[in-house]
Formats: sequence, C-alpha cells, structure tokens
Amino acid sequence: MNIIGADFLRSTLESDGYYFKLIMNDTGAYFFPYTTEHRDATQPGLCYKDESLGNALAATIKPRQIDIRFHRAFTDQHVTTIVQRLLKHPDMELLTGFVVNYQGRTLV
Repeated sequence: MNIIGADFLRSTLESDGYYFKLIMNDTGAYFFPYTTEHRDATQPGLCYKDESLGNALAATIKPRQIDIRFHRAFTDQHVTTIVQRLLKHPDMELLTGFVVNYQGRTLV
C-alpha cells in the first residue's frame, strides 16, 4: 500500500485535539489537512468524488477515531480489509488502537 502524507500524519498526531482527513483504497492512502475537501485531494490512483463516485473512500481522523464515509462500491468487508492493510503498514503504527467506523458502525 502506498502511503502519502506519513510525515503529516506523525506531526499532526503530536498535537492536541487534532482533526484531519484521509482518502484511501486498496492501493494507497493519503493523509491531508481538514481544510482541504476530500474531492480536491486527488492523488495518482486515489480519487474521491461526491455521490460515491471515484475509487477511494473518504475519512476523517480525530483523537483515537477514524470515521469513514459511505461509498456504494465498498462493502463493510472490503473496507475492513483496506483498513487492516493500512494499519499493518510500518508507517501506520501510530494509528494502532484507533476505533474505525464505517457508516456509523465500528469495524476495527
């Protein structure tokens, strides 16, 4: 899995009351500031679009919690698989123990 923004993730998690965003799919993940819209955060191989268009999931990250927005193309099991791959990446150990929600349901 290709990770974009790992340095941003590390520095942001060191601050109190953090809130930032993420787009991700089977091939990669991109972490970026909350001031950027998910649909404007396109990276090679990662594209989130409103109305479940695009090939990526949109998520927000706040203290100890990742909330993933619904996307019609991604089942709960598919999202769980993506999240497990993300959390196993060596650069993502800082996210260990975070609660992961999809459509308001806890997955991980």
